[in-house]
Amino acid sequence: MVEHRTPNPAVVGSSPSRPAIFNGVFGMSFLGIHRKGQGAHSRVVVGIALGILAIFASVSLYNVLIDLPNIAGSTRVPLVGIGLTWGLIGAFVLFILLSFFIGIFVAGVETGIRPLDNSGKKTIGFLIDTQGELQKVSWPTRYELVGSTAVVIVSVIVIGIFILGVDWCVSTIMEYIGVL
Repeated sequence: MVEHRTPNPAVVGSSPSRPAIFNGVFGMSFLGIHRKGQGAHSRVVVGIALGILAIFASVSLYNVLIDLPNIAGSTRVPLVGIGLTWGLIGAFVLFILLSFFIGIFVAGVETGIRPLDNSGKKTIGFLIDTQGELQKVSWPTRYELVGSTAVVIVSVIVIGIFILGVDWCVSTIMEYIGVL
């Protein structure tokens, strides 16, 4: 009988002495996250925004292809009750494809395809740097924000009243001389 031991890096003599990690195909990581934990806020915000755009793109494609015939006669999709058309399948495939690219370029999922992984790493680096720069920003206090907002609102009202007065004066002069 062959003895199977679980690797435990904390115990000396464990076989192997390092944690078991799947290195993927040919030593490349597969479905790992690039720089996990860094730039999480910017990744989440960009991921949600791109996910919403992917949904809109898929719905738009479905609406364009809605007149295509059903695949299997009168087959309906359960729970939603819409016909199984080529437009629905195209929209679903588009959504899955866009989700895959969002995963690569926002979450940093490593695919083992070097050009995609390198582009994804550059994008992740940009998002991480963006979040780092935003953390350096000196944000105004509540008092400064309220004061600045009040100045902007008062300025807009004063400029609006000035433009109204100038417009009224010009239109009155134009009516007096008979242009209007």
